[in-house]
Amino acid sequence: MRYDFDSYLNRRETGSSKWLNMDSRNPNVDRDVVPMSVADMDFLTCTEINEEICNYVNSQTLGYSKPVDSYLQTVVDFFREHHNYSAEKDWIVTTPGIVSALATSVNAFTEIGDEVIIFTPVYHPFYEVIEGQKRVIKECPLIYNNNAYSINFELLEKLASSSKVKMILFCNPHNPGGIVWSKEELIRIEEIAVKYDLLIVSDEIHSDIVFKGKKHMVFGSISETIGERCVVCTAASKTFNIAGLQCSNIFIKNEDLRNEFVTANVNIGLERANILGMVATKAAYEKGLNWLDEVKTIIEKNNNIVEKFFNSYNNLFKVMKPEASFLTWVNFENLEIEHEEFMKFLDIKCEFFVNDGLSFGENGKYFIRINTGLPTKKLEENLERLKKYLKECYNVISK
Repeated sequence: MRYDFDSYLNRRETGSSKWLNMDSRNPNVDRDVVPMSVADMDFLTCTEINEEICNYVNSQTLGYSKPVDSYLQTVVDFFREHHNYSAEKDWIVTTPGIVSALATSVNAFTEIGDEVIIFTPVYHPFYEVIEGQKRVIKECPLIYNNNAYSINFELLEKLASSSKVKMILFCNPHNPGGIVWSKEELIRIEEIAVKYDLLIVSDEIHSDIVFKGKKHMVFGSISETIGERCVVCTAASKTFNIAGLQCSNIFIKNEDLRNEFVTANVNIGLERANILGMVATKAAYEKGLNWLDEVKTIIEKNNNIVEKFFNSYNNLFKVMKPEASFLTWVNFENLEIEHEEFMKFLDIKCEFFVNDGLSFGENGKYFIRINTGLPTKKLEENLERLKKYLKECYNVISK
C-alpha cells in the first residue's frame, strides 16, 4: 500500500475525545491501548490533506472566510462523480458539523411541541437535538430479525399520519447498524413523506465508505419531488478523519428552505465551516481518493476480523455485518450477562473500549458498537484481551 495504516499516535495530549473518554472510564488503562468508541479513526491523516493544510497556513492569513466558488465546485463534482447526485453550487450551506445542521433543521422547520420521527436505535444526538429544543420524539423502532434491521413501514405510516409530526430525521447509511438503505426503501419513505407533507433531514456522513455489492443513494436524488423537501447533510469528516476541522456541506435544493436554514443559523450566531476544514475537504475530494480506496480495504479487513472473532463463540454474539462505515454493531444478549456488568467488564477488566449500545436507544441495550478504524495489530490486541477475560471470568470459550 502507498499509505501507512500501521502507525498511530497517542492522542491524549492533543485532547482526543475518544482517548480522554477511555481514561475517564478506566484511569488505570494501559498506555498502549487504542480505544474503539467515538467515531473517528486512528490512522495517520492522508498526506495530501496535510500538505494542503500546511501550504495554506504558510501562505495565507487565518481570518474570516467564506466558501469560494472553486471549493463549492469541488464538492458538487465529488457528489456527481461518486454518488450520481447532480447538485448545484448554490444549494450548499457550509456548517461546522452535521449535528449542528440537524439541530438547525429541527429549529428552523418545526415548532415547540411538534413531533419528529426517528428510526431507533440511532446515533444519540438525534435524540438530543429534538428533545433539547422541546420537540417530541416519535420512535419508529427498526425491526431486528435474523441479525439484520428493516424498517417497519406500517408503523411509519401510522406515526406520519399524525398532524403533529412535521419531520423525519433519517440516518443513511445507518449508524450504528451500518446499513445502506436500498432505493426501494428510500422510495417508500418518500411516498409516506409526500403523502403526509413531511420534511426529510438525511444524515449521510457515512456514505463514502460503502463496501462491495452496495451502492449509496443520496436521498435528495430519488426524485424531483423529494429533492424539494429534503435536507441532505454531508461531510468529508468521517471519510477522511478530519472531524476536528469542523466542516460539513448541507445540500438544500429548495430555496425557501435554504433561506430559513441560513436565517436560523444567523439567529443563534452559528458561523459557517472552518476555513481549514474547507481546505482539507477540497484536498480530500481532489487528491485523497487513493487514500480512501486503501482505507476502505483496511476497514473491510478489520470488519472481517471482528466478525470472525465473535462468530467463533457459537451464537453467543451476533455481528451485524456492516455494509458501510468503520462501525460494527454486536449483540451480546445470548451471553446472559447483565448489561451494566458486561459494560464494566469490558472497561475495567478487558480494557476493551467501545460504545454502549444503550446510548443509541433502549432497543440498543444488549449491543456494543465497535469502531474498526484503527491499525489491525491494535484491533487484534484488543480482541485477544477480550478473549482471555471471557474465558477467565465467565468460562466463555471460542471454537
